Amino acid sequence: MAADRRFTRRLFLSALLAGTAAVAAGCRNGGNFTLFGYTTQPQFDPNIRSVNIPTFKLGPVVTTPLRNIDVEMTDALVKELTARKCPIKVISDSNRADTELIGTITQIRKAVFNRNRQALPLESELYIEVEVVWRDLRTGEILSNPKAPKRATPDPVAFDPSLQPPAPPDPNAAAPKPIPVRISASGRFLTQNGESTATAEDAAVQKAARFIVNMMESPWDVK
Repeated sequence: MAADRRFTRRLFLSALLAGTAAVAAGCRNGGNFTLFGYTTQPQFDPNIRSVNIPTFKLGPVVTTPLRNIDVEMTDALVKELTARKCPIKVISDSNRADTELIGTITQIRKAVFNRNRQALPLESELYIEVEVVWRDLRTGEILSNPKAPKRATPDPVAFDPSLQPPAPPDPNAAAPKPIPVRISASGRFLTQNGESTATAEDAAVQKAARFIVNMMESPWDVK
């Protein structure tokens, strides 16, 4: 019994020391922690240091009384990147940026869920759909395009001098076609609480900005 208590005490002290070390490391790394190979630090590509974000466009079929939603969407995205303290800085000069993110608001619609006896809306929700393309201005790579699955490394074979070497890449080949990433977000508002379409618009825009920044994080490495 005494041996079991000593073992339990050593285990507790080891866990306490590990937790203390994690807290100290988190204080040195802006509040992020790394413990047992896991980290809370955002997984952004360290090779990407800047992004240019032009004002979002409105799709040709978008008709809405919401004013400046394109500007608000752009501002919300810039603020979200800044708030996360990510290494990707937003700069206005596309000639000096590593990457460029282009966004288009393709749809805005409102749905009413509940009405009062006078048929006036009590509870409604605003939906917005956004398409974004993230491009590396240095290489032309479309960073937002789906990544091809990793192939297994073939077994090494003996060198055969009779085989022709692979042809070099064609410099005149067409640039990769961007596949826009579609993001949907919504915001709900209750009229009886004094909320309005502007309340839902702000919630939907903020949520879409978070989704876009999540997309900009580099994917987890799958072993």
